[in-house]
Amino acid sequence: MAGNGFYIAERNEDGHDKHSIKKGDTFESVAEELGIEWQTLRAYHNTHCVADADVINAYFPSHLKFLLLKPIRLQANGELEEEPLKKVIFNNSFRIPFNRAKVKKNYVVMYTMENGEQVNTIKYKASVNWVATDKNEYSFFEIDRQSNLCINDKEADTIAEKLSEQISSILYPLVIVVDQTGKWIDIHNFKIIQERWRTRKQNILGNNEGMTINKYLDFVDSMLVEKDNLLKNLLDDWFLTVLFNGIHTDHTSDLAFTTTVDFPIIPKEVPVKFEIIQKIEEYLNSANMLVIKRKGILADIANDIASTENPQLGNYYAIYHLNPNNYMIENVSLVCNIMLDNPKKVTIEIHNLNDSKVIVGGVSKSLFVAEEVKKESFLKGLFKHF
Repeated sequence: MAGNGFYIAERNEDGHDKHSIKKGDTFESVAEELGIEWQTLRAYHNTHCVADADVINAYFPSHLKFLLLKPIRLQANGELEEEPLKKVIFNNSFRIPFNRAKVKKNYVVMYTMENGEQVNTIKYKASVNWVATDKNEYSFFEIDRQSNLCINDKEADTIAEKLSEQISSILYPLVIVVDQTGKWIDIHNFKIIQERWRTRKQNILGNNEGMTINKYLDFVDSMLVEKDNLLKNLLDDWFLTVLFNGIHTDHTSDLAFTTTVDFPIIPKEVPVKFEIIQKIEEYLNSANMLVIKRKGILADIANDIASTENPQLGNYYAIYHLNPNNYMIENVSLVCNIMLDNPKKVTIEIHNLNDSKVIVGGVSKSLFVAEEVKKESFLKGLFKHF
């Protein structure tokens, strides 16, 4: 079959290898044990498991007894059979197009924040829906929250957490403007958000009392005075920053280039700048995903976060999995850290909630794939430390 989008293979649990899940197993521990990227493990299992209840989202389902694995096939001589992989081949341009697929994506979003020895997690579900594209090729996407925030595996339960949840909800649905590279640059529905706040503010005030609520309300009032104020605050939104990060851009003939990226590892501070190499993997992975990797080191620390007497180090690593038919982002994993006196590290996981087998076909003229047996990448040296 050809055409945009991807197709769901018939699910069955025959002919697969199986890995028994033990108490305490995590994606990371199983991936390390098997020597396979956990995103690949998750996608393969979800493609072939029969029961919807067995689909893996943020964690292994508590009832799940085994993980479905791609079977290992041996040749007659006992050596591992090399499976043909699909090689990414470019024509005249080395660009990943930013296609506005007319589909709604549902993601699970997970943040892990490490501040010294303190570790906190935030989880929620969000949807991304393409709305329109204007004559200048700028696109409009509607972002919406599909669940409440889960903080350290619990829904908001303190008064402050519930109040923060109520107030943050006024931003959604949020309609953003995205440029031709897939980078978000503006807010489209600012006036609607202002009106939404005016409508809900009195209700929030009526359900809460005390000095704390007035501080929250004053902050939101100042944030919504003009759009630039809201834009500055949303620069700290890791979901927007990571998912709409301008990765759909030109590459060299080596399928890689060097650039800088800013990442707001410390909220309300000036983003930290990293020098990175962005590289397209030469072959689709075993789930037929186009893989883009970003790896870099600290370029400079702004806003006096670190002292000049004590130079500090930082690292940035992200891996994006794209559907090769429409170049939509299916999964992202990002890890960023800066080694201050009190080290800070952020891990961000964004995953499509509806994993399915990608069937390659109907790709654009600028990029297509061919089957080949994988060979040693001439760019492997660039990312030998990945």
